[in-house]
Amino acid sequence: MTPVRPGIAANGDNFPGGGELGALIRAKDWSRSILGPIDLWPASLRTTVSVVLYSAFPMIVLWGPELVQIYNDAYRMLMGAKHPDGLGQPNRECWPEAWEINSSIYPRVLAGETVSFAEARYPLAPHGVLEDYYLTLSYSPVRDEGGAVGGVFVTVFDVTSEVRARLERDRAIASVRGERERLHEVFAQAPAAIAVLEGDDYRFTVANARYRELVGGRNVVDRTLDEALPEVRGQGFVALLDRVRSSGEPYMATEALVRLPRGASGELEDVYVDFVYQPLRDASDDVYGVMAHAVEVTDQVHARRRFEMLAAERAAVLGQVADVVITTDSEGRVKFANGAAGVIYGDVVLGKTVWDQDQPFTLLDAAGERRAPDGVALARAVRGERVIDEEWRVRRADGTEVLVLGSAVPVSIGDGAPMGAAMTVRDVTEQRRLQQQVELERNRLSEVFEQSPALIAVTRGSAHTFATANPPFRQVVGGGRQFTGLTVREALPELDGQGFYELLDDVYASRETFVGREILARFDRNGDGRVNDGYFNFVYQPLDDADDDARGILIHAVEVTEQVLARKDVEAKADELLRLAHALEQSNRELDQFAYVASHDLKAPLRGIANLTQWIEEDLGDRVTGESSQHMQLLKGRVHRMESLIDGILTYSRAGRVRATAE
Repeated sequence: MTPVRPGIAANGDNFPGGGELGALIRAKDWSRSILGPIDLWPASLRTTVSVVLYSAFPMIVLWGPELVQIYNDAYRMLMGAKHPDGLGQPNRECWPEAWEINSSIYPRVLAGETVSFAEARYPLAPHGVLEDYYLTLSYSPVRDEGGAVGGVFVTVFDVTSEVRARLERDRAIASVRGERERLHEVFAQAPAAIAVLEGDDYRFTVANARYRELVGGRNVVDRTLDEALPEVRGQGFVALLDRVRSSGEPYMATEALVRLPRGASGELEDVYVDFVYQPLRDASDDVYGVMAHAVEVTDQVHARRRFEMLAAERAAVLGQVADVVITTDSEGRVKFANGAAGVIYGDVVLGKTVWDQDQPFTLLDAAGERRAPDGVALARAVRGERVIDEEWRVRRADGTEVLVLGSAVPVSIGDGAPMGAAMTVRDVTEQRRLQQQVELERNRLSEVFEQSPALIAVTRGSAHTFATANPPFRQVVGGGRQFTGLTVREALPELDGQGFYELLDDVYASRETFVGREILARFDRNGDGRVNDGYFNFVYQPLDDADDDARGILIHAVEVTEQVLARKDVEAKADELLRLAHALEQSNRELDQFAYVASHDLKAPLRGIANLTQWIEEDLGDRVTGESSQHMQLLKGRVHRMESLIDGILTYSRAGRVRATAE
């Protein structure tokens, strides 16, 4: 047993009180520690330990070169699972995870400097898991009886909760700001018309493009309702706004009529809108404005009215195409089945449950196994369960089966008491068959892709890395080269300077399809290092995906080199034909001129002969004998025949260049 020095009390008399840690210090065998028995501790250490134990704040003293720890009850909460082994343990052994930080602090304090930190981040593992703690600390030197620094006195305040709360608040504020900015962007891009009106005079503070379009393209922002839309003053909308502001309750209307000047003439037009007036509240819950959200339904209203004109004629037909509707009482007995039920079930016996043996049909699950009575949709709905879009089979009396999609829901009266269930059913046999066919076709898509005569490839990412390319693409574009995993620039370096890289970049950035017609491309199509010309019709189709790295472009191309070259040859020949046609047209014009001149010159003597004949008849008068008169008539006839002959020759010369009226 270690002797007690005169004037120094035994452990049991040291640090009376001091809470749980005071008791642990008194009970601990310090003779086995670096510090040795308490009665041998220097007075400065004993005094500092007393200050630590009797303080309500988290404190710890680190003594000696090894920085042995002695702490109080308040500090014990920070120790976690490291307590009680941490009492009397060197600081580095107790907190190895924080030694990288502490190792630069303790030498300064042991040199006599006081070091303080506010809300410093410390990675600590008091419970075995490394976490970030935020601490406000003060490291002070403790001098021994000789004036040298014998230890470090540390006051610690755990402010982790406060810092985390503030950081969370800052993140929340940043998130709110971001949401506000995104909200304005949503307003601007929303497909609906949105505006915000504030104040007693309803001044527009926000109005997106759709709202301005709705009111005829007018700019309403920073103007009052009366200034921006004077025509709505007498249409009841101001009263509705007053009602929303005073009551604080939103107002909703469908197909509301508003008369607005939208045409170039400025005349009022009937416009129908679905709209909501939503009150806007400030932090004090006071209504400071109203948000108007409107969707124009003018076209729908006109269409519905046209449809309603035909509704009476079609009512009987539409009634025959409704889904199966079956209702039951609270016991599950069928009370109603519409005419469509007979198409699927064959027949439904009223007054019995659908799972009753007397029903002329059997209910099976989608796999064809018979269902237990309590497992059918109507039975579950009678028990209060909602069954939505579930598939089962109906085996009719003739043995045929139908795959159906149905929903069944419980039905209650006004006070909530159950009154039965209702079920709707639709035959999806053909739909499922088609879905299976679609799946089969989808599985064949890869085969079609590989066997397609067109050139098809898919790139991914902004670098345009080839994800796949079908054999025609690899053969025609690259002489059989492999493209998968390579970027377009890596796989086809010979395209540099031809504009294709830039086209791909534009399509990827704009997400707009590019269609090229008979575009010249020069590339090594034989894999021998020589560049060849080719003409292609191609499409760059953007492929969208939520993951930016998965976005890409579908390349679909058809080579039209032979067609382009053939067309160019035809165009050259057409130019030659056009030149010949122009020469022929000039010849025809010259022929027309000759025919006109010849006709005029030939007809001039005939007109002279005709005039001379007439003058002879007039001079002879009654002295003209019958034979002479006959000769005169014969002469006139010869003149007319000669004129007809000249006209015929002129018409013949124009044959093929003039159109005659068909007779």
